[in-house]
Amino acid sequence: MTLALLMTIASLAAEPPIDWPALIQKPYEKATVPDLGLKPLLVAEDGAKITTKAEWEKERTLLRDTWLKQLGKPPDKPDKLNVKTEKTDKLDGFTRQLLSFQSEGDDRIRAYLLTPTALKKGDKRPAVVVFHPTTRDTLKELAGLGDNPERAHGVHLVERGYIVLCPECFILKDPEGWAKGQAAALEKRRPGWTGMGKMTFDASRCIDFLESLPEVDKERFGCLGHSLGAKEVLYAMAFEPRYRAGVFNEGGIGIRMSNWTDVWYLTEKIKPRLTELEHHQLMSLIAPRPFLILGGGDADGDASWPFVKAVLPVYELLGAGERVGLINHKAKHSFPAEARKLAFRWLDDGLGFTPTPHSVDK
Repeated sequence: MTLALLMTIASLAAEPPIDWPALIQKPYEKATVPDLGLKPLLVAEDGAKITTKAEWEKERTLLRDTWLKQLGKPPDKPDKLNVKTEKTDKLDGFTRQLLSFQSEGDDRIRAYLLTPTALKKGDKRPAVVVFHPTTRDTLKELAGLGDNPERAHGVHLVERGYIVLCPECFILKDPEGWAKGQAAALEKRRPGWTGMGKMTFDASRCIDFLESLPEVDKERFGCLGHSLGAKEVLYAMAFEPRYRAGVFNEGGIGIRMSNWTDVWYLTEKIKPRLTELEHHQLMSLIAPRPFLILGGGDADGDASWPFVKAVLPVYELLGAGERVGLINHKAKHSFPAEARKLAFRWLDDGLGFTPTPHSVDK
């Protein structure tokens, strides 16, 4: 880890303003950027350069439609959530509820809802959806029920003052069949709908649920995820505009940088289109909202910079050049405390939230 990063992290307990461009972009100013064949974003199909926001909006719509077709046709959203509460625990500083709500058809999303006990009547707080990595603890770990408290990101955020939702990814619902079994069941039930299409739909249903809570500020939703959870963050941010800020840790931002072609993600059907479709395009759909890539050199790291570089012109065209970037925490495929603190600050700044004072050094 670099001295500059360590110095920045050491100062976080006092919560000073962060010069984000200095941390997430300037370290790569002189980096040699390899040509990965990423299609330029500010060039229209007819070859004309895109120089205005109106021109970009037309191109953005085309990109979004192209990707939605690749994900497969989603079902209509149910009119109701049909929320069911399974368990409620009152803990030190927050309440933890295990509940479920309707996704599509007969499928339901189980999740832990964490709410600060300090909330007063009429208070409105921003909410963060925390997507779990691939682990048998799934949503339990994030809610403080796993063996490692360092992975209880939902607890860390609720202690910071956020309302937090920790949903279960559909591919890990079955402890026996797991991802392959769930992908096969999805294909049988809804032919042509990809796993990433389903995850994107469920991420939107999470916002539908949070919007139903009177204590949630409906203008301030964020998301955070590691590994599998990071993949969900990318697609949630790209296709659900109600997510206002996101953190992507070690998901493998490029399709060829991780296992994106597995049957429970995009499937091998995307392989023939890899010169046409890549994830810098999804990052451009997120602009101008804040999007931070964290990596440790396993799935993400310095090799992720070309994707940030490719999308920067879009962010700059929209007057938000400082809202996208990369930090290499060099801790391999993990989410270390130092990177986590920076991720939380990114969400604070992106959502305009001042955290609970005693929580800032956690």
